[in-house]
Amino acid sequence: MFACSADVQPRPSEEIAQLKDELVELRRDFHKHPELAFEEFRTAKVVAEYLTDLGLEPKTGIAITGVTADIVGGLPGPTLLLRADMDALPIHEQTGLPFASLVEGKMHACGHDGHTAILLGTAKKLVEHRDKLRGTVRVLFQPAEEGPGGAAPMIEEGVLEGVDAALGLHLWLHLPTGHLNFCAGPMLAASDEFEVSITGVGTHAASPQMGIDPVTVACHCVTSAQTLCTRSVDPKEPFVFSVTTFNAGTASNVIPHRADFGGTLRTYSEEVRVDFKKRFTKLCAGIAHAHGARADVIWREGYPALVNDAKIASLCEEACNDFFHMLSPERRPDPRSLGGEDMSFYLQKVPGCFLFLGAYNEEAQACFNHHHPKFTIDEDALPMGVELFLRCVEKLGQELSPK
Repeated sequence: MFACSADVQPRPSEEIAQLKDELVELRRDFHKHPELAFEEFRTAKVVAEYLTDLGLEPKTGIAITGVTADIVGGLPGPTLLLRADMDALPIHEQTGLPFASLVEGKMHACGHDGHTAILLGTAKKLVEHRDKLRGTVRVLFQPAEEGPGGAAPMIEEGVLEGVDAALGLHLWLHLPTGHLNFCAGPMLAASDEFEVSITGVGTHAASPQMGIDPVTVACHCVTSAQTLCTRSVDPKEPFVFSVTTFNAGTASNVIPHRADFGGTLRTYSEEVRVDFKKRFTKLCAGIAHAHGARADVIWREGYPALVNDAKIASLCEEACNDFFHMLSPERRPDPRSLGGEDMSFYLQKVPGCFLFLGAYNEEAQACFNHHHPKFTIDEDALPMGVELFLRCVEKLGQELSPK
């Protein structure tokens, strides 16, 4: 299944390995009590109490439920932001695990419970060794990554003030536990949504000539859009346009007056993103007009493309290359995905890097894809996440400090 070797699993240092039981306990507690976007009040409370117990002074209530705290090192250096997302998904859990969700219809099906535990463990180790820490590390616990997005409102409330670089990680079930993958440049896509309403004239299904059939018009729009994809976008551009909903009519003998369809657009290039939206809107309007109907197109802009800074990505690779399974760039599986991530908002403002850390292990039942009702992670990845953050913090502290 994987293009990279999983023969020997890397092991964290003894000091970090001793954190595993605590990390597992934290992760399982978050897993049992999932909270959706901007509802992460319990999670935020646990996070803030943990940080307070470390001797930090967390700021709470940022963008409703966000939490931050600054760990000031004993040596001069940059200010680095480490981010974890806290929200769960509206999915009914089917794992059967002893620590499964206690909340009907909600579960951590993407690893955010692990991300939160990892960042808490990282904060603990940074505090313990703050005399050797260069600069300041701001740990950030963010709501609503799954939507509608917590990064933008947290930025509006000033979480990036004074920040020189930002890092985030995602436990990734497309990689075996202990494997690390990322790249410079675009790695995750901009994710936009659209809705199209075709308004015609309803009539009896036995007398179609008496009306204007919006279903036929909508079908023409859907099929013509696929031609637009292949004939207006460079085939070398990572790009997905998917129609995912189609609704019309209520009776078999009635041609309705309206048909609606919608879906998503995923792009890396901002130029392609803007141009395709214009072309698609014009296409629908033209087809509808030709049939005597009207098309109303609404675009809802989602997260921008996530773009890793080349310098920061290179420093992260140097920091981790002797520990994690990392193949040479020419042999490495392509880490890019057309999924969306609102870490992208931070990386629009400051240089940084987002990293995929493998957590796939069939023996631990960690073999179902993200957002699946049986999703879980290999908890051996939790101390590795702490190791990952600490190595990157040390390297960036050295290289970004004033010379």
